[in-house]
Amino acid sequence: MSGEIMPNVIGVLHARSEAVLPVVTRQTVNQIECFERALRAAGSPARFLPEVAVLPYDVADCFRTLRRVIAEHPQICINWTGGTKIMSYAARRLAEEMQLHALYVNTASREILFEDLGSQNRYTDLIDSARLNLNVLVYLSAGGHRVEGADTLASFRQRCTPDPALVRAATFILDTNSLERTDLYRLAEAENQSYRPRALDGNFLHALIQARLIQPAANSREYFLSPETLLHPFYLQSPQKQNAAFLRGTFIEVFLWDQIKSRSAVDDVAWHVVLNPGETGRIVELDLMMASDGRFLVLECKSSVELNELGDLIEEQYARTRQIGRLFGQWVLYVHRHRDEFNRPGAADIIRSQEQKARHYGGCLMWQDDLPELPIKVSEMLVSGVAAP
Repeated sequence: MSGEIMPNVIGVLHARSEAVLPVVTRQTVNQIECFERALRAAGSPARFLPEVAVLPYDVADCFRTLRRVIAEHPQICINWTGGTKIMSYAARRLAEEMQLHALYVNTASREILFEDLGSQNRYTDLIDSARLNLNVLVYLSAGGHRVEGADTLASFRQRCTPDPALVRAATFILDTNSLERTDLYRLAEAENQSYRPRALDGNFLHALIQARLIQPAANSREYFLSPETLLHPFYLQSPQKQNAAFLRGTFIEVFLWDQIKSRSAVDDVAWHVVLNPGETGRIVELDLMMASDGRFLVLECKSSVELNELGDLIEEQYARTRQIGRLFGQWVLYVHRHRDEFNRPGAADIIRSQEQKARHYGGCLMWQDDLPELPIKVSEMLVSGVAAP
């Protein structure tokens, strides 16, 4: 095991291993818990045997320790993908010397090399995400993160799937005109005093009530913000604050969840994922996450930004994705504004340069102009491993 344990996870899942014997160092022994949680998230029942520690840069110790382990487990299959180069070299050499089965996970090409070194039979298989059940929770667990509301994969999916009433309300809100948007902003302020909308029709208002965003007041056609919510609370925010934020802008997260879920080839889409709850300095709230074809993608939504903020936002999204998933993650920064809304001199050039910067950082900067194509671009990024042009 080394800094990136997804190759270990993929190897166990692909080989359908019944047991796992981790070879670790003093620095990587604490990853075993993450390794096991990732396997459980994928549905693997493999049991864990006591770990074996080696000195990562001492080739003699690696040979000596691994030789002993192999003698105790003669049917072992060696995954020599991880560890230091010395650990990997010793494992592969001993597999050949003792004519074992071995595998190597090539994450760049999404292939696994299998070797029967007794018969010299070698072949490669593609990493099949669907068969291996490489879902979002697997990647997060392998990255060392705990996820709020994710005791099991079923509970994670239930928590990270928006209620259909929220999806319907988000669809109504997306298509609002200026008068309707004014009503929504006034409703978002209706905590202690009711508001009578001027432009929202009955179907629109009914959708907001069904989504528990607003509730009728005593006076006819007047409404308050609902004190209940179908949204997941951000830390230190009341249900009313959550509902107000949805009316003002966070509805776009739910709308994009629905668009990607229904219009792309990606089935594993999670909404409002909270990482490491209760851990000071490690709490992260992610708008959308999705996994497919051996990779995952983080999508951050912004309802409004200034051009001079884009550079920092791009770097922040890149760093956050690397922190969450290291080599396997990709990202999209979606801004819910049209490019031509920015009237400052040189705005078009600034936007083009920031879009190029996003691609250079392995991600993609998208705008409201790109909304119809967003689900397709997300699919392309997950399949190709690069930002869609």
